[in-house]
Amino acid sequence: MTTVLAWISYSDTGERPDLPRAIYVASDSRITWGSQAHRWDAGRKIFAPIKEPHLFGYCGDVVFPSLVLGQLVSAIDQEILFSSEASGAEKNAVILESIKTSHHRRHNVREQDFTIVHVYRTQDWPSTKFACWAIRYEASNGQWHCCELPLPSKTGTVVALGSGANAARSHADRWAGSDVGGTSRAIFSAFCEAIMSGDDRLSGGMPQISSLYTVGPPRPLGFTERGLLFLHGLQLEPGGAVANVEWRDRLFQRVDPTTMRPLEGARRFARPNLD
Repeated sequence: MTTVLAWISYSDTGERPDLPRAIYVASDSRITWGSQAHRWDAGRKIFAPIKEPHLFGYCGDVVFPSLVLGQLVSAIDQEILFSSEASGAEKNAVILESIKTSHHRRHNVREQDFTIVHVYRTQDWPSTKFACWAIRYEASNGQWHCCELPLPSKTGTVVALGSGANAARSHADRWAGSDVGGTSRAIFSAFCEAIMSGDDRLSGGMPQISSLYTVGPPRPLGFTERGLLFLHGLQLEPGGAVANVEWRDRLFQRVDPTTMRPLEGARRFARPNLD
């Protein structure tokens, strides 16, 4: 299993505070085979094309979702999966049918539950709108379910799924009651603490995260911890090219990947007292 989280962010300053400014999908990086004793703590769980504003994450079965999402992202980038003029609902319907068709071509393999989270920006700034769907497969009866999830009207969690969802919610509740509650940094910091706490033995490794802002394609965000750099769970060596990606630490501060310190001019945050 795993932990996957999606949340939406609004600005409490500037113009149009009623419009969302970003939506994020985050996950842990642990893949297990039967138990946490047999694991890989650097598996990719967040996927995004480089052209269209989609984000995908998954929990449950590992092999099929990770492989099919790689295929879907490639097809989206090649502009052959659907028309760019199709609505968000139409695109999600095509994605669902493509997943079901691919799944049907499996033979004599172990059936496992999984859920894929699909996030899409349906309109750009200054009329920003997002949508989020949960595509779920139930192995016990072979049933598929797809529902569009309601989006909060203020900064908050859209959905938390997987074996670590309860741990994520528990840590989120503690942060929500602090003086930084209701912010993206509180949501992400709580998520990081849930992953690193070991409360869920099937979730672990480094957090991975990608974002959709009000315009442009999705952006993978790097994660820094203890002077190390990680992207999609993969540890990277420092170098000039790493500056091409936006980096965050567990407090959601923007970080310079060469100095491992908060970027000059970026907002600095401190961990609140949660006791």
